Amino acid sequence: MTTTQLINPEFTGMDDLTLAEVDTKLKEHQQLLQVLLQSPGSVLSYLPQNDTTALPNKTQLPTDAEHLYQRALTSAEQQDLHQSATLFCRAAYLGHLPSQVQLAHCYLKGAGVPKSAVFAHSWFILAELQQDSTAQQACTVLRKHLTVLDQQQAQQLAAERFEKITLQNNK
Repeated sequence: MTTTQLINPEFTGMDDLTLAEVDTKLKEHQQLLQVLLQSPGSVLSYLPQNDTTALPNKTQLPTDAEHLYQRALTSAEQQDLHQSATLFCRAAYLGHLPSQVQLAHCYLKGAGVPKSAVFAHSWFILAELQQDSTAQQACTVLRKHLTVLDQQQAQQLAAERFEKITLQNNK
């Protein structure tokens, strides 16, 4: 199975989940995450954007990533997909989990960014490491349909992005 076949919107040959089902689960999960992130004492408080004690010299406030995420959602609603993807990307590099998942989705669909299952998979890998169930499901599907080389490229990209996010958020 080639990457081109996988990202083709007419492709429906996935064993466990179709892209439409992944998309639906992604949207459901994002709504739940948004509620969790806004809750005091959130179970997601271990994420970099919420850990203010570990980031004493951080120039961006913890709410900046969430603000970028909300602006991205607004841009998406207004069909400004490039602006939306740009804002998701900025928030994703701040360690914002919902933005990482949404950016992966943008790459998978080619919404405001070049369509790339490898880039999508790399962002889903980072979200999967944070126990995101939608990302876990997406990774399972993508691993079945990406070549070994594509999977290795996605792993390499994820590792590089992890390093960048970690170093950037611990300044």
